Amino acid sequence: MEPVQVIRPDLVLVDWGPMTLTISAWQGGQARPVMAAQAARAALRCLKVLAEFQGYMRRRMNDLPAGRPLPMVVERATQACRAVDVELTPLAAVAGAVADEVADFALGLGADRVVVNNGGDIAVRLSPGQSLRVGVKPPEREEGEASPIMGRLNLRGGDGIGGVASSGWQGRSHSSGVADLVTVWAESAALADAAATALGNAAQAQGPELESAPAREIDPDSGLGDQRITTKVGPMPREQRLAALRGAREAAHRLHGQGLITGCLVLVQGEALLLDQGHRITLAGPAASAKLLAA
Repeated sequence: MEPVQVIRPDLVLVDWGPMTLTISAWQGGQARPVMAAQAARAALRCLKVLAEFQGYMRRRMNDLPAGRPLPMVVERATQACRAVDVELTPLAAVAGAVADEVADFALGLGADRVVVNNGGDIAVRLSPGQSLRVGVKPPEREEGEASPIMGRLNLRGGDGIGGVASSGWQGRSHSSGVADLVTVWAESAALADAAATALGNAAQAQGPELESAPAREIDPDSGLGDQRITTKVGPMPREQRLAALRGAREAAHRLHGQGLITGCLVLVQGEALLLDQGHRITLAGPAASAKLLAA
């Protein structure tokens, strides 16, 4: 099977090894599959580079060698994690960094509206006058089980948002928190990706309903060592849910105050934190009926 497939004029799929990524590109209101397919080649180049930097990407910020020249996609992930939380490894932002790299490539070809979805970490490039609605949903819980839409994020060209990323304790990336969903919108997909992981980690709770294991036991190659990773979350008392949201709120305010994120949505078992000063998101499904903690 070819790694790059044109599914329809406005959707190109890259499916190769660990990468499953979609690209949509438009110019002047018309879908441009050739541009998207050319950008897909940039995604495959990123995959090759990342294979060469696997060891580097698994190390925490403080353990990374200084002064080493880095390929752009690795540099994007590294800088995003360094800005957000030095306890992260560059892997926390790599999906977003790849999406950014591919989106910028398509933009350079002349596209005026680009969407790159790398496993739920989304890079968006909108020229003035362009708009986009992005569905928000938690990580898939079981093979074949679709997650419900929790909200719709309305973006416009010039609003400073270039990335949307989601995380959660059941997602692909490891989390030490209990959030069912963390969605972040930010200037870039790499920043949104790193911040979603950091906010998920900040949503901490304690109790017999929770189970965790050292990262090295879950993944022997993990650079997180003995950091506890959440493996099970049972129904929690409300005070525990609120404690988790308060931890996420403190971290969200710090990142927002530093200009690293534009907004976020955090869900913990029917309780929610919403930081959305631009009023960009419309909640839906279970999120619409969640009890909101004051941001």
